[in-house]
Amino acid sequence: MQKPKRGIILKRKDGSEIVNYDDDLFPSYIYDGYVFPGCTWERVPHYHGDVEFISVYSGRMGYSVDGTNIELKKGDTLFVNSDKIHWSFSTENNVTRYIIAVMHPRIICSSYAVESKAVKPIITDKSVPFIHFKSEDYDAPVIQQILRDMFKDARGNEFLITKAFFELWDIIMHRFTDAYRVHISHIEEGDSHNTKLKEMMLYIDEHYNEPITLKDISEAGCVSQSLCNQIFNKLTEKSPVEYLMHYRSRKVADLLQAGNMSMSEIAEVTGFSGASYMAETFKKFYKMSPRDFRKTAAKH
Repeated sequence: MQKPKRGIILKRKDGSEIVNYDDDLFPSYIYDGYVFPGCTWERVPHYHGDVEFISVYSGRMGYSVDGTNIELKKGDTLFVNSDKIHWSFSTENNVTRYIIAVMHPRIICSSYAVESKAVKPIITDKSVPFIHFKSEDYDAPVIQQILRDMFKDARGNEFLITKAFFELWDIIMHRFTDAYRVHISHIEEGDSHNTKLKEMMLYIDEHYNEPITLKDISEAGCVSQSLCNQIFNKLTEKSPVEYLMHYRSRKVADLLQAGNMSMSEIAEVTGFSGASYMAETFKKFYKMSPRDFRKTAAKH
């Protein structure tokens, strides 16, 4: 199966991301990543059953996890727990580099005892959406070195990846204390909003090329239009309509990279009323016209 191009997020029927694993037979994705203002994978909310590690080695960036924004600097590593809505964003007008490792917890579920005692208690704990390892913390250099070595030496070697994942998990277990838990009064409301957002995101995934309205989106989540706005603004920093326009623009970017459809054809299949409106909206998010984006993409 041909791998999708970088920045294109594929999704399952339930709306969760299909992680672009390095090997279809082994659930891990390890990459030397980067983010810059306006790239197609910036500010794109998504979630998956895998856990995720982001370790910054050059520059600064931001990461949002379940509505909390975390600033990451050189030497910082972020652990994102399973099924949390998250997305990256630029905080500087240049490229930030990082090692990203996305791995499914089943890699280290070597036995029922390990799964039930060491893995499930962490990935099912809604009070710990993430753990931030700051560069000055005693274990931050250790966890970053493990991730660097994974990228350099372990890719393609299932045994070495599994070994490194156990080492990472040992560090996570030592950090898994009450100090990192969200206050209990916020958990139920936050989890409810998280679930509602996933339902509304899924509706947009399935109907983005149709003339949908705020009323349609809010009904998909069984919430009022007012609460719909609140949930989207809190967890995505966009209104529902802005999220829809960004989603459509991402689909435009995918099609610009994937083929030679005309601008009017792309506008029609992505839900825009015309090529001019599509270009105007696209430029708001990517700071260039669709035609210029296509030219730039063709060079890479």
